[in-house]
Amino acid sequence: MIKERKDNSLDFVMHFYEEGRLDTRKALRRVKQHAKRPVAHIITWRQRIAIAASLLLLLCGGGYLYWNSHRQVLLAANEKAQLFILPDNTHVTLSPHSTLLYNKGDDRTVTLDGKAYFEVNRNEQHPFTISNDMARIQVLGTKFQVRGSNGLQKVTEVFVTEGKVAFSAIETGQQGLILTHGMKARLLPGEDHPQLITAGSINQVAWATGLFHFNNTPLTEVLADLAQFYHVKLRASDTHKRLSGDFETDSLEEILTLIEQVLEVRIIRDER
Repeated sequence: MIKERKDNSLDFVMHFYEEGRLDTRKALRRVKQHAKRPVAHIITWRQRIAIAASLLLLLCGGGYLYWNSHRQVLLAANEKAQLFILPDNTHVTLSPHSTLLYNKGDDRTVTLDGKAYFEVNRNEQHPFTISNDMARIQVLGTKFQVRGSNGLQKVTEVFVTEGKVAFSAIETGQQGLILTHGMKARLLPGEDHPQLITAGSINQVAWATGLFHFNNTPLTEVLADLAQFYHVKLRASDTHKRLSGDFETDSLEEILTLIEQVLEVRIIRDER
């Protein structure tokens, strides 16, 4: 039976075969050529989204690496103020937990988060600019303190100890106030420009300069400055005296001893 089927198949092929009609070599070459052709790949919409996301990630990652490689971050992370000297020889003292940012190659345009005291090296061709999220301060060369608060109520204050400072709100772009030696201004959220406020004692920058300065200052004010700086309560046996002189901030005990000897008073210290 099987042999009969084979014979019938062979007879069928031989019956329909015509010479020259079937070229096995040519057919084989066509099969091989077809096998070498690349298979078309259909990209689905999900694959397209994945590719787009990958490209976006590469662009963002490249931009982040570029930005980080071109910025400089100065941070005072410990419990003491830290002095930094910028490439242009500007001195910046950062209070604890404050940060200063600038792009490498442009160290006269900085961003401040926190509190700092600046001694800006003068350059009339390239003003020095400090900004935070609400204010801009611009100078040529001077000494001043900037305090920014990022709590529930954001506040920026500028106190000038030497020279001239332009203090303005960053949203308005207006010139704002020009502050000179001994002047202080404050900018509150929503205000178009800073407002002048009572300057207070020169010793509010003692944390940065390391010096208390008194010039015929009433003893009550002297003790108030010291009490605020060292977080103590101080009172004197005679408050009608006045004091002139500079004192380093290293030791409260030494300062009190000198004051007692010079003014011939007794100072009582109470811890807060």
